[in-house]
Amino acid sequence: MEVTNQRPAPDPETSWEIRKHTVWKTLWSLNIKLKLKHFLWRCLQNGLATKDALYKRFGIGNKVCQCCGEDMETIEHIFFTCPTAQVIWKIAPVRWEGLANLQGNLWRWWEAVLQAAKKSEGVGRIQLTANILWQIWKARNKVTFQQEITDAKNIVEKAQQEWIEYEAAMESDRGSNPDLEKATLIQQRWEPPKEGTIRINTDAAISAKMVRSGLGIIARNWRGEVVRAKGITARRKGIAATEEALAIRGALEMAQIAGWTTIEVQSDCKHVVSLINMDNGQDCSLQTILDDIDVQKGNFESCTFTFVPRMVNQCSHALAQFAVKATRDFEWEGSFPVWLSSLVRKDMGVVTPFCN
Repeated sequence: MEVTNQRPAPDPETSWEIRKHTVWKTLWSLNIKLKLKHFLWRCLQNGLATKDALYKRFGIGNKVCQCCGEDMETIEHIFFTCPTAQVIWKIAPVRWEGLANLQGNLWRWWEAVLQAAKKSEGVGRIQLTANILWQIWKARNKVTFQQEITDAKNIVEKAQQEWIEYEAAMESDRGSNPDLEKATLIQQRWEPPKEGTIRINTDAAISAKMVRSGLGIIARNWRGEVVRAKGITARRKGIAATEEALAIRGALEMAQIAGWTTIEVQSDCKHVVSLINMDNGQDCSLQTILDDIDVQKGNFESCTFTFVPRMVNQCSHALAQFAVKATRDFEWEGSFPVWLSSLVRKDMGVVTPFCN
């Protein structure tokens, strides 16, 4: 009797159930807004009220896409083959060219996208993709119900902004560690300057994988109120000291435009702060920036530079991280994102000694 090592063929039905279970499990575990999870779930269940779906179920309307007026409006058409969608994916910071052959079936395409979670930066790409799909759907609804067309660039920027803000808010929440606070007798925190002075905190962030750098600048008055916040983004392979110096220079430029006369600039880069205060260029790579700073500080009645540890510089650090992922520079005055306001309040919080 001949014995073979051949395994029995897998049951197609069982294999499909396993695949479905994996997709649902991964979807519900994503670190994205709950509304996006429900939206994606409806998409994968073919539950969106597309023109094609409404026509097939109720026999109402027509099946032609209102955005392009050419093809039948299916889920796949809205997200992939509609000319508007194609422009969006071309300018989006995340692309899935290798999955183009799967765009005829949203389920198969999304299943392949989820495989990216196993690769470097895969989770972030999936999160941004979910936000892009959501913004495409919202833009489609504006055309359908309000006859309002949204520019493709604005759709991408809105998706990226919502993703970054959610990430920043989650990072802010994760930064609070009650156990660590209880175990710390003296907790360093940001403190307001003397009356009449504007204190500006700066920081820089570098992403080697994205080949991007971001500068974060936040200004607060003697009452601890944020008066202005700014982020500068650049596509370059940054050097830490250079980026930190550029952030300080950016703070002086912002202060001059705002018309402030008495400022204090704080940075968590001791090397750069020391070079500025010594007024003696010992780093040739920074000399041009240091010269600019030296000239600029003469525009103020009082301008000082001090080093602070990272824990006192959390707000500008968060802004720098935000700027790394942003598509363009940003500046806020008068109204600020919820996540930043929350972080500012934490910065001002008084931590008392813990006693058993």
